[in-house]
Amino acid sequence: MTRTNLRPLLLTATATLATALGCAHTGPPPAATPQPAPAPDALSVAFDDFVAKLEAVEQSIRDSPAFGTPAEQVGGYRHMLRAMAKGLEAEVLQDADYPYFRILDFWLKEGGDNPDQRYAFVPIRGGETYRVWGRLGSAVRVEFQLYAGRPWDGTGTSAGYLAFEDMTLGEDGTFEVFLSAAPHEGNWLPNPGDATTLFARHIYGDWNEEDTGDIHIDRVGYEGLRRPPESPAELAARIEAAATMFATTARNWPAFVARRYQRPELINNISPPYDTYALGGARGRWMSGGSFALPPGEALVLRMPKTRAAYQAVQLADVWMASLEYANQISSLNTTQSELAPDGAYYYVISQEDPGYPNWLDAGALSRGVFMLRWDGVRGTLAEAEFPSARSVALEDLPEAIPGFTTVDEAERARVRAERRRHMQLRSHR
Repeated sequence: MTRTNLRPLLLTATATLATALGCAHTGPPPAATPQPAPAPDALSVAFDDFVAKLEAVEQSIRDSPAFGTPAEQVGGYRHMLRAMAKGLEAEVLQDADYPYFRILDFWLKEGGDNPDQRYAFVPIRGGETYRVWGRLGSAVRVEFQLYAGRPWDGTGTSAGYLAFEDMTLGEDGTFEVFLSAAPHEGNWLPNPGDATTLFARHIYGDWNEEDTGDIHIDRVGYEGLRRPPESPAELAARIEAAATMFATTARNWPAFVARRYQRPELINNISPPYDTYALGGARGRWMSGGSFALPPGEALVLRMPKTRAAYQAVQLADVWMASLEYANQISSLNTTQSELAPDGAYYYVISQEDPGYPNWLDAGALSRGVFMLRWDGVRGTLAEAEFPSARSVALEDLPEAIPGFTTVDEAERARVRAERRRHMQLRSHR
């Protein structure tokens, strides 16, 4: 029965009920005078825009060349949902006057996030004074960087950097850093008028069971002030900013992967290292990378010479530029965790199938993806003799391709995975 057929029945039932109750009823009630629809308010408009961007981004994700295998499709939707959560945290929840750090870790990974790092972001007001404090914990270093705008989407630059080597820490690993326009005693990071974001990194070498440290921030002079109430217009502006950040983040990274890592010459190959500071990275940080595309039975072997850098590492990421699972899967290794070959280089094997070699990077269900190499604390430049290389090798030919080839058993793999998981459980507080 259609909705139109129901109308006569409802009118008859109404008349019968009125008669039974002794009420006069000669027909349907008079039609109500149409009322104009209320004008949409700022919150409604902002939320509608957020929903529209969500629908548009979903379509762009599904249309992307990265939306291929089932594993890549899952990665695409997770990428989109993480971008939405990031936008809400960064633009709706955070406040430059009453700041708390937003943590980017294995919960909200993006942009080739390094498994050896816990990233902390907070919006700030350029030229104002902030106090940052915390503990190094089991990290090997902590560092601070200021952004003006958003270097990660091409609309900003690096506005300042404080290296671990330039900081003074307490004997117990505690630290205090001031951001301000005028010089400040102790650890000081100049805060220029165009600065918008403070970015801090805890960097870990040995993934052990020790306390992993923490970090906090206050705007000086606001510590005891009562936060004023938020107006509908202010929240609407935040929702609109979150929608913009969400859409930009979700679309940028697969395009970045295609442009930076999936060029034909970088498939199963590697780029020369480059200094990242000019691109918004940390001072003294160099990077290199490429993409892997592996048929069954093949592996990609990376050779990474040992250098004087304070830190060297390699990791895998998917085609959406998110790090692969790294607590329960060995998809990243730094040199503290790696075996050095007799020729003075580190060899890494990327494959879905475990080759038995100690320095295995587990691609999981992915037949294609991204690999990234990092060097931290580089003084000067990397010499060409220190550049990495890559080549495809059949799994059975690995013993001939890697000097001093050795193997480990599944019990050792399980021990390493359990150790990594325990460390990540300690690091996962937000």
